[in-house]
Amino acid sequence: MKIMNMRFIYVLIVLVSISIRCSSQQERTYHTKDLAELKSLPIRWKEYWNNHNVDSIGTMLKVDLDFVNLAGVWLKGKAPTLTVLSRGHQTIFKNSEWTTDSVDIKYIKPDLAILHIGWGLSGDTDPDGTPRKPHHGIFTWVVVKEEERWQLQAIDNVSIGRIISLTK
Repeated sequence: MKIMNMRFIYVLIVLVSISIRCSSQQERTYHTKDLAELKSLPIRWKEYWNNHNVDSIGTMLKVDLDFVNLAGVWLKGKAPTLTVLSRGHQTIFKNSEWTTDSVDIKYIKPDLAILHIGWGLSGDTDPDGTPRKPHHGIFTWVVVKEEERWQLQAIDNVSIGRIISLTK
């Protein structure tokens, strides 16, 4: 009788652990609605950028956003970020066109995601008005869901192909 009870307990433990493992693997993706909203973020960014609508970009940002831009400037907060973006869209970005090259969404947990967005930019200029060559980069976005809404909590922006020599 003791051996039967021990076998039953052992089988029960194995079944519970398999069940827990399977359910945790199934939860490693976003619900369809959330995935659609996450996929829409880079699409909205592109639309707002190309229309030079910084106020609309602001609807995507959390108030306590951290944004490290291409110049390596760490902007702390939505207001400073929008100030810098507004200044840029009045000057060096006023004729720019944004393209989205790629989007990768990494599951972290149901209300947190990391997005990597490959981007291209053309039509921008140096501060003195000299046209820049088209260039590409990668955004890393930390996106959080609060009150059924996905917003950008942190942004890091890097340029591809602009290598700085460390030997000079």
